[in-house]
Amino acid sequence: MGYNFLVIGGDKRISLLAKKLKKDGNNVKTYANKVENIEEIESKNELYNNKYEIIISGIPISRDNVNVYTPLSDKKITLDEIKEISKNKILIAGNIGELNGKDILQDEALTILNTIPTAEGAIQIAMEETTYTLSNLKVMVLGFGRVGKILSNKLKNIGAEVYCVARKESDLAWIQAYGYNPIKLENIKENMCKMDIVFNTVPVEILNKNVLILMNTETLIVDLASFPGGVDYNAAKKLGIKAILALGLPGKVAPDTAAEYIKQYIYNNL
Repeated sequence: MGYNFLVIGGDKRISLLAKKLKKDGNNVKTYANKVENIEEIESKNELYNNKYEIIISGIPISRDNVNVYTPLSDKKITLDEIKEISKNKILIAGNIGELNGKDILQDEALTILNTIPTAEGAIQIAMEETTYTLSNLKVMVLGFGRVGKILSNKLKNIGAEVYCVARKESDLAWIQAYGYNPIKLENIKENMCKMDIVFNTVPVEILNKNVLILMNTETLIVDLASFPGGVDYNAAKKLGIKAILALGLPGKVAPDTAAEYIKQYIYNNL
């Protein structure tokens, strides 16, 4: 390929992406993400070198809206600094906000593909955190967007009794057509007591104290919504309900697959 990539921060997906890009014949260097057989830049001043054509960073690029997400390194770099570094270059990352560049998380095809490891990761967590099989369990999926659709399908395929919560009448109709049990959002409270596992995909605190108090304390909640999630975690803890905020699952459960998706996105957009 012959591109010059600078990788700044990011999780294991981005580390594996750097390897894949180098294997394809590109020039790759990293900062705040140590990758075997790839040169890591030590001095922040070197990042301003004009020879880098494309800068790749985390998905999301930041967790606190101040610093670049660097979970694999002690090095720090701010969003203001990466804004300067990426001037007159192509920046590729996730949730870039007001930064000028390509936002991976705005790409519909890539987002859909990433729902697969997200759904599989959610099921993996449920299996690890319970002492029984998911087959024949009553499981609720809150939200029927991209993740909700894929997750519901996979849960049904392994034998779970799937209940899907949605607001739109059209979504409720699709839920019924797919063979799941439709629940209107306003009717959520009356259904909580019979659930074994609840998967949330809605980035709004639907699972508040008034809802949680109606749940069995043995019910597991797996929260897939973006930070800070859709659960009142303080209330869940006081009630003795286990609630897990599962962020960045593609990078945790299937980083190699996720890296391959990102690589193809990059090549398609250069």
